[in-house]
Amino acid sequence: MRIGPAIFLGGFLIIAATGSAHACSCGRNPTAAGLLESSAAVFTGVAQSTVAVGPGISMTTFKVTEAFKGVRTGRIVRVRHRSGSSASCGVQFALGEAHTLSAGGDASGFSANLCSAWMFLPQVGLGADLIAQIRALRRR
Repeated sequence: MRIGPAIFLGGFLIIAATGSAHACSCGRNPTAAGLLESSAAVFTGVAQSTVAVGPGISMTTFKVTEAFKGVRTGRIVRVRHRSGSSASCGVQFALGEAHTLSAGGDASGFSANLCSAWMFLPQVGLGADLIAQIRALRRR
């Protein structure tokens, strides 16, 4: 009996099954109209505080500086989000900095993850154009 190949195959299947379960995959090529349609709230806000509320889950409080949908400028908004690695859709919001994101949920409780904010990250290069397009759609 050849145990080596059976062990290799079993290990490969375990790795393949667990690897895909923890991967974060966000939609490509977001549009301003699509973000406004699919989100409960879209806004730019300054991150005021972040607290852990569970394993791998945090709550960040934002002061809204520009509201596009679902909230009003000047309001304080709390957003529950994954706080682990980006590979598992976690996102970290730097305190004192402005962040733009599209959140799910409703006014009683918004939620976000990496897929809610990646397109607005400076290194991605889509944020300024998307925000300009969202502003243009709101003026119609």
